[in-house]
Amino acid sequence: MNKLPKRDRNKVLERNSVLFFDNCIPNNWTTYKPIEDYGVDLIVNIFEDEHPLYDFEVQLKSSENSINGEFEKARLKVSTYNYLKNRLHIVMLVKYCEEENEAYWTLLCDIIQPNQSQKTFTVSIPKKNKLSNLDWNSVKAYIKDIVDYKLTIDDEIRIKIRQKNII
Repeated sequence: MNKLPKRDRNKVLERNSVLFFDNCIPNNWTTYKPIEDYGVDLIVNIFEDEHPLYDFEVQLKSSENSINGEFEKARLKVSTYNYLKNRLHIVMLVKYCEEENEAYWTLLCDIIQPNQSQKTFTVSIPKKNKLSNLDWNSVKAYIKDIVDYKLTIDDEIRIKIRQKNII
């Protein structure tokens, strides 16, 4: 047989993590992969019935095995963290563990800012945050609250921003 490329094990884990995530979200929500990947692995569209309402972004990590204890660990590049932190969207970090066929999640806003002199850092994700048990209505409500808050920025702040940016 001729030599052919091999499918890398990491690609299999990545696909399994996406499939697991897609199977956890409500049936009427959708996900898609951005064309350019700088740290956003999935964008999740939240629907109310057939109407799109909000979206949020996901950084997916995966491993074959889980770590013993109350926390799952995920390595994240400091540059990726900085990029995601600067975005306007809510970002969820998800770590899929193939051995358990489970994923654990945390919000980026709950991750302590890393030391900027490092290339990577480790994030501890509570194992009580099982993706398979997540109340997605709570996620939708949280995102709605954030969006509502952004829309109600008072006029004084809006004027300051416009003066700085000439919009």
